[in-house]
Amino acid sequence: MERGVRSFSRTSDDHGGRRRGEVEGLVVGPFGSARRVYEACDLEPQPREEWVAIPVLDAGIPRKWVDAAREAIKGNAKPSANAHRVWELSRGILVCGECGCRMVAHTTHHNKRGYTYHYYRCAKRNRHGAQHACTHDKHHKAEATEGIVWELVSALLKDPERLRAGLEELIEQERAGTRGDPDREANAWLEKLSEVEQERRGYLRLAAKGHMSDDDLGEALAELEETRATTERELAAIRGRQAALEELERDRDALLESYAGMMPEALDSLAPEERSQIYGMLRLKVDVSAGGTMQARGVLSVGLPICGNGLAPP
Repeated sequence: MERGVRSFSRTSDDHGGRRRGEVEGLVVGPFGSARRVYEACDLEPQPREEWVAIPVLDAGIPRKWVDAAREAIKGNAKPSANAHRVWELSRGILVCGECGCRMVAHTTHHNKRGYTYHYYRCAKRNRHGAQHACTHDKHHKAEATEGIVWELVSALLKDPERLRAGLEELIEQERAGTRGDPDREANAWLEKLSEVEQERRGYLRLAAKGHMSDDDLGEALAELEETRATTERELAAIRGRQAALEELERDRDALLESYAGMMPEALDSLAPEERSQIYGMLRLKVDVSAGGTMQARGVLSVGLPICGNGLAPP
């Protein structure tokens, strides 16, 4: 008689809303011999309210370090290289106009003809299928979509004054989102941190002298810890906004010095990686609807519809 233990191995999506899985097992024979078996199965996703939370151990790294690091690298993504091509509008530049999710790369192959087709499609619909997901089911041809967006952006780069005005307005919007004087606000939160530490030491001294019970000490320290965590989050947010503003100013200078006024032939010969980098420096976002219409945002402070030739309408 054989006995064995089975364990879940891996899953895949059949693009119909179901998940396909493969169960791996080790079957042990009566004399100790063993063989590995595989069996395909259908997997049904559990409702979110039935999910079981798994506690995560404290890594011992201060939360403010994590927040600051995330803020510093949140834009440091590189374009997708799926199917051995650079997808200029990946990294969240091309966005689904229906659900707001990013559009992702998709490649299909026609084996008989030997053709390869590249598309952008909604990541949410791709991940969750048609049911209970986004209604945006259109696959947008990558080459055509990238060409339209680049024609709009290259026209902007060929007009340095318009580019400068758009960048300055974007910087002003970033400054307007900063409450008051960032340096003064940061100093106020730093003083608050110092006060919290002094209070903490005071409570510990009282407890050491027997003037404070363990329960009262625990409650007081818990309140101080909550205050400290809030203060460090506020500090990280202030530093993140300052870093974003400084990066935006650096990108403005780089765009105006390196690309604005460049000869049209030189602009049109830029590699896809450089185009994608420019989109990031412009903070460009392009919403694309299921009907194929697109609207640009970013350095173009208001949503700008894109015509079929890539240029904004008059």
